[in-house]
Amino acid sequence: MGIRRSGDIRNVRDIRTYSGRVDAGGVPYLGYMKISCLEMEKARREKERNSALARIRNIDSRINDIEAEKSIILKKLGENQDRKQGLLSRNDGTRHRNGVVPDRFSGNGGDRDKNGFKIRY
Repeated sequence: MGIRRSGDIRNVRDIRTYSGRVDAGGVPYLGYMKISCLEMEKARREKERNSALARIRNIDSRINDIEAEKSIILKKLGENQDRKQGLLSRNDGTRHRNGVVPDRFSGNGGDRDKNGFKIRY
């Protein structure tokens, strides 16, 4: 008999097994585990979708509020412009003073309000 080489010696590490090669479809609990993971992901995605839709509704509501406020302001500005146009057309486009001009060098300084600012018309 010949001497065996060390490369030919087999031990426990060389035993081939099928433990890691099991088909996932053949084991029922693995299929149920995948289904449960998919259901949890679906629930998370639905929650994300609902919160995104709520944010979109809030944004749309705010945009509508902004448009309403803008139209109110523009309406008020339009009324003010109409009032100014009416005054200008009544005065032929010029402003008339009442003829009283305060003297800057006198002690009283003309018409003043509470804060001490001079008001000239």
